Amino acid sequence: MELTPTLILNLALLIVPPVVLVLVFRQWLARHIRWTVALTALCDVLLFWDELFYYESFGLFAVLILVQLVATGVIKYKRLLNQNKIVTIFSFPLR
Repeated sequence: MELTPTLILNLALLIVPPVVLVLVFRQWLARHIRWTVALTALCDVLLFWDELFYYESFGLFAVLILVQLVATGVIKYKRLLNQNKIVTIFSFPLR
């Protein structure tokens, strides 16, 4: 397989934005680093908008974005659950 300039550019676009987001959040916004997963998914959508609707890659691309967004939701839910900010259905007092 030959490394074409397009392949190298796509590889760089897949690697550089997530790394930059994590480093920026780690340096200045450490409390909100969990949002880097969702922002990475958003960057992927914006950077690869033309490939999003290409018939061969749509399913894989959609699954990748959904996995990233679900991971963000799970991390946020667990964090809120640990801080006792989420009231579950079984914790309501009976009156």
